[in-house]
Amino acid sequence: MVPTHPTRLQMFITAHGIKAAALARETGYSRQYLLRVRMGRVDPTRRCMAAIVAACRRLSHKRVRASELFELGE
Repeated sequence: MVPTHPTRLQMFITAHGIKAAALARETGYSRQYLLRVRMGRVDPTRRCMAAIVAACRRLSHKRVRASELFELGE
């Protein structure tokens, strides 16, 4: 099911002015795949989440935690 509200990841990258191409370059994942993650259409693997968190840290120059970018289950 596609969320009707922006995902945490989408809100973060919008708030910090992170461009799709920069995120793709930093993570090693395609812009198309990252768009599906940002829109909540696919659930990323743990490896992908780790790459996104690391990329967001580098691009935003902030300490970012996975829980700030993703809805983590118990």
